[in-house]
Order: sequence, then C-alpha cells, then structure tokens
Amino acid sequence: MLYRYIDMNPFLLTMGIMPAIAVFLGISAIVLKKKYIAIVISFLLPLVFITTNRETFIANLDAWLFWGVLYGAITYGTEKLLAYVRKK
Repeated sequence: MLYRYIDMNPFLLTMGIMPAIAVFLGISAIVLKKKYIAIVISFLLPLVFITTNRETFIANLDAWLFWGVLYGAITYGTEKLLAYVRKK
C-alpha cells in the first residue's frame, strides 16, 4: 500500500490523487493518441494502493474492479471531452 510509506490518509489517495492521475492519463491519451493504453493503465491504478501481498489482493478484488472501472471511466470521459473541445 502506497500510503503505508508516505504519511497520508488513504482517502486522500483514493479520492484525490488517483482521480487526478486518471485525468492526467486522459489528457495524455489525447496528446499521444493512445486511448486504450491510458484506460488500461488507469484500470490498473488501484493495484498501487490495494495490493500488498496475494491474500490482500484476493480479499480486495472487488474493490480493485470497482475503483479500476471508475478510474477508467474518468480517463475515458476526460479523453472524450477533450477530443470534443479540440474539434471545435
């Protein structure tokens, strides 16, 4: 867990930093034209703070899927919004 090494609240990481990274990935998807790679990376973002060992990964598989889909949706939405704004 990333917040174990840095003195921070886990909710700050979950609700603040990771969505900001997902938005950054959406912006980079527009610039680099690699939409699907950015979505896959944002889907895997929750593994940074959920996984410590195999038992923790198995116990938190549903949380990983939930947050991964949410961060993937944020990245996809950012990419679509910026693509729409860029066309105008």
